[in-house]
Amino acid sequence: MELDHYIQSGIIESYVLGLATNVEVEELQYMRRLYPELNSEIAAVEKRMEITAFAEAVPPPAQLKDRIFQRINWKEEESHEATDYRRTSGQHQQANYNTTYINIQPKDNQYITVHKWWKLFFIAVFIISKICLASAIYFFVKSQMQEKKLEQLTPRTEVHTNSR
Repeated sequence: MELDHYIQSGIIESYVLGLATNVEVEELQYMRRLYPELNSEIAAVEKRMEITAFAEAVPPPAQLKDRIFQRINWKEEESHEATDYRRTSGQHQQANYNTTYINIQPKDNQYITVHKWWKLFFIAVFIISKICLASAIYFFVKSQMQEKKLEQLTPRTEVHTNSR
């Protein structure tokens, strides 16, 4: 009765997942010595979790294998190129160079392209904005000059107040 309650408590699952506290682990080890059938229950829980993990596993993308092999081949080629055998007084010496190669080629067409009409559109917008800026400055200066002329042409009337 006590063993069934212990199995149903979920401590075995916590232990198998590595989530059990130190006290729970010690208690489980003690119970395993008292009840050897707990070992078969732990093995059954491990098997169930393994089956569940494989049933719900998400396979990696198909291109991943090719990309990994490309990187491995690239590193192997790099290590072969970095090793240089030279003759010094009739003997072969191996010289290792500490070089790093940076691949500047885009991977799998991962670069941005813009259609040529968009480029022309942005150039036209830029030119139009400069024309608008120039005309705004021109009309501002012209309006300032008109205001100065208007001030010069209007007679200044002074208001006299008679104080009694």
